[in-house]
Amino acid sequence: MDEAQKFELESTVEELEGYRGRHTELITVLVPAGATLTQTTKQLEDEKGTATNIKSTATRKNVINSLERAIRKLKEIGRTPKNGLAVYAGNVTMADGKESLEVWAIEPPKPLKVKIYRCDQTFIVDPL
Repeated sequence: MDEAQKFELESTVEELEGYRGRHTELITVLVPAGATLTQTTKQLEDEKGTATNIKSTATRKNVINSLERAIRKLKEIGRTPKNGLAVYAGNVTMADGKESLEVWAIEPPKPLKVKIYRCDQTFIVDPL
């Protein structure tokens, strides 16, 4: 990893750390090195079904839309990079009623050893 890539990763991690969801609607998906994206995509599809049970209409909509964006990103990438993959998705606007749905896909500099799927108020960036 050269200096420019390192700086870009640090900037992205810092940006992700700054986001706070209004509810548990920020999605973190960590795929370890050697795992298949197909299996992770299937898990996220299953989670979409579970998300339909969320009581709050706004939170339910944001979670389902974030899951769809993460699934789309995984399908675009196709296969797990050498060091694994970190995907972050969610509504990152702090204004009620407004939507700014973003998605990031990051290949970490070192192989990921953990598999994580989490819906929370913050993104999990520690493994990066």
